[in-house]
Amino acid sequence: MKIRKNIILITIILVHLLMTLTTFAKEPDDIKYTFTQTDSTYSFSGSFKIKANPNCLLDICFQHEHISALAPDAKEVLIKDQGNDWNQISYTYQKFIYFENKSVWNRKFDKENMRVDFTLISSKNNHAIMPKMVSSSGYYQISMKDEEITVKYSQQCQLTKSSITNLYLNRVKKEALQFMYRFLKYANTICNDSLLNN
Repeated sequence: MKIRKNIILITIILVHLLMTLTTFAKEPDDIKYTFTQTDSTYSFSGSFKIKANPNCLLDICFQHEHISALAPDAKEVLIKDQGNDWNQISYTYQKFIYFENKSVWNRKFDKENMRVDFTLISSKNNHAIMPKMVSSSGYYQISMKDEEITVKYSQQCQLTKSSITNLYLNRVKKEALQFMYRFLKYANTICNDSLLNN
């Protein structure tokens, strides 16, 4: 019975993955990225150039209201605790219809270096077949050269090994690219009027 259930779940995942790959087959030209993976780890780094107020961009990387807006697929994005230059935010995602993941992240705001670092505190899945995040960390970096601003997003993650880890990693890559495109569009909307004024 358990084997049959797992086969059904893997079939659902394969169908969902195929739909995802088709949807995001065309990648945006204005996003530069690299994605590397092993059997159970991945590293993603993406960047784009934009004309906007760097302080506005940093707010998008750190403030709860913006973080929530950048995660429209999440069932829930809650702020659990916060200080002047840090916060803890929990995400609840439903993946492949039947799977749910709840994770808590610590975020550190470094205005002087125009950077926001994030680290995984905890992660829990509702099904054991789903690979679990063992550790993960990354950062957002805003850099300026003359009037050109670059936003960089980087994340590394180690997962537990399971029968669908490789499928999961393929989905992660597409989701990371989708996130970068969403971030660029959102930043152009939110920070459009502020440009380089402090």
